[in-house]
Amino acid sequence: MAASPSPVPPVFHRGAFALALAGMLGAPLAAALLGVLLGDRLGMAPDTALRLSLLGGALWAAALGGLAGAAGRRVAFHEIAAASAALLLLLLGPVMLAAARLGGATLPLASWEQQGRLVLVLGLLLVAGGTATATFVGSSLGFLARGGGKLDLSLSYELFVARAHLRLSPRTLLGLFLTVVTGLLPGLLVAFGAGLLRNLREARALRQRAPFWKPRMPATLLMTLISIGGVAIGVWALTVVLSVMSGFEGDLKAKILGTRAHGVVLKYGDNDFTEWRSVRDRVLSVPGVAGATPFLYMEVMLSAGKQLSGTVVEGVDPATAGTVLSLTRNVEEGKLEWLDHPERIPAGRPQGGETAAEPAGEVLPGIVLGRELARSLRVFVGDVVNVVSPFGDLGPAGPQPKARAFRVAAIFYSGMYEYDSKFAYLALPEAQRFFGTGDSVTGLEVRVKDVDAARPVMRRVLAELEGYPYRVKDWGELNRNLFSALNMEKLVMAVILGFIVLVASFTIVATLVMQVLDKRREIAVLKSMGAGMASVMKIFVIEGLLIGAVGTGFGLLLGYGTCLFIAKVGIPLDPEVYYISNLPVRMHPLEFFLVALLSLVISYLATLYPAAKAARLEPVEGLRAE
Repeated sequence: MAASPSPVPPVFHRGAFALALAGMLGAPLAAALLGVLLGDRLGMAPDTALRLSLLGGALWAAALGGLAGAAGRRVAFHEIAAASAALLLLLLGPVMLAAARLGGATLPLASWEQQGRLVLVLGLLLVAGGTATATFVGSSLGFLARGGGKLDLSLSYELFVARAHLRLSPRTLLGLFLTVVTGLLPGLLVAFGAGLLRNLREARALRQRAPFWKPRMPATLLMTLISIGGVAIGVWALTVVLSVMSGFEGDLKAKILGTRAHGVVLKYGDNDFTEWRSVRDRVLSVPGVAGATPFLYMEVMLSAGKQLSGTVVEGVDPATAGTVLSLTRNVEEGKLEWLDHPERIPAGRPQGGETAAEPAGEVLPGIVLGRELARSLRVFVGDVVNVVSPFGDLGPAGPQPKARAFRVAAIFYSGMYEYDSKFAYLALPEAQRFFGTGDSVTGLEVRVKDVDAARPVMRRVLAELEGYPYRVKDWGELNRNLFSALNMEKLVMAVILGFIVLVASFTIVATLVMQVLDKRREIAVLKSMGAGMASVMKIFVIEGLLIGAVGTGFGLLLGYGTCLFIAKVGIPLDPEVYYISNLPVRMHPLEFFLVALLSLVISYLATLYPAAKAARLEPVEGLRAE
């Protein structure tokens, strides 16, 4: 008695829709909870915690999508589309209502408010698109695993057939790798020479009436090699660019953290931080803190002769500043300890043919200037500069500016133009006397043992100080705009270069479509022998994944080799323009992993349409074509 045919799955499965919707709604929540756990509880670096939390949210969506595909016994495209529409309505409804209210307000929106609204809308669209993609990937995987009615994770037979179809020999892959490594033009010249040599051998065989045994390369194999090369070039470019941008970010971070502290402890209120010595002892007792030093922060004007410059003056304690700042190592001329011993500062050079103006018989206190600031003022070690503060004593006409002469004790170079041109340092007692703050300071600068764990350490510092009236900031908050711009630039570059991999995925689609058309008889034979839709889909999915995996592997090897070459040999840059002598490069294993994952996901998505087309082929149609 013939077996009854399996029931046809419905066009819209409500259980699959519920699972897809749960996956898409739960992915942002799972990512947020994982980010809090990794960043706040475990003290992981913010960038690493963000990437891992996004990956966790994507895995959540993919897992629920896989259950949806297994429940509906089909790739739940309609269910995921409906869930995506519901998610967009749920997310964009309140946002568009708030945007309409803001647009109808009487007060005009500032530019940053408009940009923030645009970023919010684009961010929500990206979240919806990313969760939908992850859910769709999981749904297709669930169908491939349980499309035949029971769980089937075996791939040995499908892998054997896929490798036989692709015909990728090690010799062919080595030739492709060498072609990509040597560049497109040399590779084409080598291919042209090989083709010319082959034609000569064919002509010789014809003249001798002998068969030519070596077959020509089939069109499907040529398309496969082109697809592998496209994926490899895209992964190559993406890894190199991300590593170079990470190098710039790391170099910038090192310069900022070398000049500035890893965190600061501030107090609510003006000129009321007089208990800083006891607070410093409590801060140093917190695990993870390497050093702490007081500072006094003021904005002043510096003048030397006819030169003027607006400057930020920071009063520091030379005895403890070295435990937090790299100011001692950054000094190019003079000595930092001359701030405590101004009598050791050598006399300056004559300015404009006259001796530098200074009070007779008085030892002037020292000041440390940045290199660019010293150049703009045209002063050297030992020269005299005047510090003018707008916050002076009250006179008959109101507040009177206060001015005092200082002698240049040292000149530092941090490598950051903004700091070298705008920062100057005074000894803390001299700064307190000049600004009239008594024993009060602006706050404490803190250095932590692990710079990537600065945020949780500073939160432990705040807990030790029992909160109000104290507050803390880490280096990420102090330089939020700068590093946010760098991360945004890296993200945009990754998206732009990711289109190279996306374009390569279209060649994978074309290659697999050609494979389906070329192997119609074989597909019909397989299905007539009992192979199900899921089994046939697995064959072509494996073919596309093999193409993507080989191309990704080549791209990762080329990217790693290129980054090593840049790091060892170096690409020189003009230090007067870029403030660095060589192009920096910094390889992160997590970034390489994410690039490889992105490439494989795009390659996998590119296989679904040809694989579904092959799975829907009826055996009669395939055999009739023969």
